[in-house]
Amino acid sequence: MKKLIFITILAGFALFFSACSAGYVSEEPSYIEVNRSPRPSSDYIWIDGGWVWRNNSRNYQQRDGYWTKQNNGRGHKKGHWQKSQRGYRWEESRR
Repeated sequence: MKKLIFITILAGFALFFSACSAGYVSEEPSYIEVNRSPRPSSDYIWIDGGWVWRNNSRNYQQRDGYWTKQNNGRGHKKGHWQKSQRGYRWEESRR
């Protein structure tokens, strides 16, 4: 009986964590380029848009780019699509 309870709890955790993680798609979605607004000042840098995984629709939704103040001493790594045997997965940009 303890073994059955343990397996049930373990399966529940696996289901919960797989539902919270970003998913895979068979091909990269097409990105629709948006017009940039004028740069607010020379202290700002443009961060390209990316993708957000939506669990309810089980797909990626485009996120537009935006201006943000520079972080002195910190760089920005652009997001990208990572291909694996399961399909494509969006890797977030990092600042």
